[in-house]
Amino acid sequence: GVGFIVLFGVAVLNGLVLINRFNSLKEEGVTNIKDRIFTGTKERIRPIMLTATTDIFGFLPMAFSTSAGAEVQQPLATVVIGGMLTATLLSLVVLPVLYTIVERKREKKEQKKLGASNSGSLATILIIGLMLGGTFSVNAQSDAVLSEYPQQDTLKTISLEKAREIAIKNFPQLKAAQLEIESEEVLRKTAYDFGNTQIFTGKEEVGNGSDGIYTQIGVQQQGIDIFGIAPRLKLQKERVALAENALELNTLEVEREVSRAWASVYTSKKRYQVYKKMDSIFEDIERAARIRYETEATSKLEYLATSNQGNEVKIQLEQAYRNYLKSLQRLNLWFVSDTIYDVPDLPSEALDEPLNFLIESLKSHPALEVSGQRVNVAKAVTRERKSEFLPKFQGQYARQEINGQSGFFQYQIGIQIPLFFGPELGRTQEAKVNRQIAEQNFYQDKLELETAYKNMREEFIKWRNSWNYYRDEALPLAKEQQEGSVLAFKEGAIDYVTFLQNIRDAIRIEINAWSAFDDYLDSRYQLEYYLEKSN
Repeated sequence: GVGFIVLFGVAVLNGLVLINRFNSLKEEGVTNIKDRIFTGTKERIRPIMLTATTDIFGFLPMAFSTSAGAEVQQPLATVVIGGMLTATLLSLVVLPVLYTIVERKREKKEQKKLGASNSGSLATILIIGLMLGGTFSVNAQSDAVLSEYPQQDTLKTISLEKAREIAIKNFPQLKAAQLEIESEEVLRKTAYDFGNTQIFTGKEEVGNGSDGIYTQIGVQQQGIDIFGIAPRLKLQKERVALAENALELNTLEVEREVSRAWASVYTSKKRYQVYKKMDSIFEDIERAARIRYETEATSKLEYLATSNQGNEVKIQLEQAYRNYLKSLQRLNLWFVSDTIYDVPDLPSEALDEPLNFLIESLKSHPALEVSGQRVNVAKAVTRERKSEFLPKFQGQYARQEINGQSGFFQYQIGIQIPLFFGPELGRTQEAKVNRQIAEQNFYQDKLELETAYKNMREEFIKWRNSWNYYRDEALPLAKEQQEGSVLAFKEGAIDYVTFLQNIRDAIRIEINAWSAFDDYLDSRYQLEYYLEKSN
């Protein structure tokens, strides 16, 4: 009977030691059940093992006894030693599982009915379940929200200059523009039109007993367009220049869009980091509010308000994370690479360099260069169409034989003049109209470019002033307000209503600040596009 009393007492004692440590960790603010179990078990495994091994070694002499009464002592010692080993194993394995089950049920119940209290002693239930030998299998999981957000440190970062360089090198649109130049270059060969060559043989004046004139071989060249070579060369030269200007403009546009995408990733990442920081703060606040509520230091309403605000921050964190991912996808689209790039955590001052946005004229902008070059191409087309009115040359040479005697030859030289100018006239008139259209389009493009530049300049000034206000005044005050509110609420200096209002204002100001910086960078890079000059 003594052995069973010892066995029961040690098993209960070990369970109480472990459960009490779990509960003390909970009171200290460790709300994660998994962390609580690992920490408590690590700290209490030594006294549990010492207690169990002491009793086991104490009964070992009885287990190996051969003296009088050994037939009674050996079974008793075997039962006690085996029971002690089993109880220790159950204390370290099954007890945490049971604790996890009960604690989770309790938390779910508290979330549904915060005013209801659990009946019975948690420690008693667990110890009774342990001594009855009930076996339960459960996969213990952390009740904390598992963060799905990847560590940004795992992504390779890229600077703005490097991003532009890779995009210019790899983006298909620019490769196609480069091939367009090569295509126009090889078309220079089409300027030389020497017509078609005809090789023939035959007889003339044959009949009435005459052998006639036998043409042994003849060569004829028709449609030699000498006067059209220069206009066609000029036209092709203008088309090559147009393709080169288009490549320059496309490169500038790609640089602009890459810069905007890069800035979008930077600011969306900053907004995500703001919500991530606030989520961490509210986890601590909610944990403290739960402990204060469980100890009846605060009301249910205060705990609910704090918890709801924390849940709202989590939703905003999720939204900010998704926006950040979308920005990453838009940026990496320009790289055409298997490597996913992120932007580095640079201070905002590194992106806020002075910008001289006042210029006298936009006439040297690549967009106007392209539009003006279209006019030059239209003029060259008109000159090329006019060359169709000019004569073309033809020539013919043949070796002949007359009455069986060779050594004769024949040649012709002439010009081809179109007597009816209907088709040529129509094409020329069309070219003149197209030139006028190109000129009007140039004026329209110039007006639109100047208007867009002025609008973007005002947009840039607006967001620059907004960002300067947030950077110099609002952001420092918001951070001070945030830190002071958290500290004051933890110390009980302000109530939850004041705390939540201050936190909401601080979050709103910080998010608005980074949104203003996003608009500022976006308008800046668009304005830089208008300030560029053609090479």
